[in-house]
Amino acid sequence: MSFSVRNCRVSVNFYFFALLCAAAFIDRRGVMLWGLLAALLHECGHLAAMLLLPEQSPKEIRITPFGMRIENSPLSQFGRGNTVVLAAGSGANFLCAAVTFGFLPDFAAVSLVLGLMNMLPVQGMDGGGILFVLLRGLINESAAAGAVKVISWLTICIMAAAGMYILAVTGYNFTLLGATAALAVAGLKASRKK
Repeated sequence: MSFSVRNCRVSVNFYFFALLCAAAFIDRRGVMLWGLLAALLHECGHLAAMLLLPEQSPKEIRITPFGMRIENSPLSQFGRGNTVVLAAGSGANFLCAAVTFGFLPDFAAVSLVLGLMNMLPVQGMDGGGILFVLLRGLINESAAAGAVKVISWLTICIMAAAGMYILAVTGYNFTLLGATAALAVAGLKASRKK
């Protein structure tokens, strides 16, 4: 399904709806649905910031089972506007976590974790993009990209070590290792694009 809003093409993948239905039937606590809602609000935070900044108007929005992808205007690719847009997603998650902490603790926890994970200085995540934009203002583009790559992999290695420690102590908790693997995949994808 696709439609246009203010010169922006929006397409929703069939498998996104299939994932929603599966999550509703499989997950009895509703944590998967809370995660999908937190991810949607995260992307809506980016979208709201883009709409408030005229040079950042989005061109295409794709909603898939793997998230919502917003393709914005190439203008201000390395400017302060891009930093605001990148930070707005996690800002929306932190706001949701604060507002819902007392009466929807599962949603607040998922929103907080999603916001924190996206702010990590890892390529392919919002924090990595913000770090690149900040370093790009101080040093040349290739040096900034190299520094972000090194910081990304250091962060992933530290998280992997912490995940192994948690697994050794608990004997069953793979959560941090799984999140670290997802960050590593995001980092590899971002490295190949450049």
